[in-house]
Amino acid sequence: MSEQSTNFRNPTAAPSLHIVSLIVHVRPQKLAVVSRWIDDRAELQIHLGNGESKLVVVLETRDHFQVNETIETIKDQPGVLNVVMVYHEELALADADDVLVEIPEARSPEQPIKIVGDR
Repeated sequence: MSEQSTNFRNPTAAPSLHIVSLIVHVRPQKLAVVSRWIDDRAELQIHLGNGESKLVVVLETRDHFQVNETIETIKDQPGVLNVVMVYHEELALADADDVLVEIPEARSPEQPIKIVGDR
């Protein structure tokens, strides 16, 4: 991964950070091996897993070309059945360190996660 992202379509564009959420479906007998492989990569982090065959993995990279390359690399690992991108956000690198503030009244015991569009 390059230290500075180059945007070939717009070389004067401000550097950015790509945050991608993936669901990785793995053969149960290969879950530990694939999990260790993911843990060994600085740009990848396992956020959730069902303990059987599915992982929620977050990828952070400055290079938008690296997103597809990383998905293909994960797919090529022995035991990986499928990788699906479920979220992608591009942030200006200058904004990437902004602290998000949770509004307590936006959360309730019945629905701990606020879903945009819910009333």
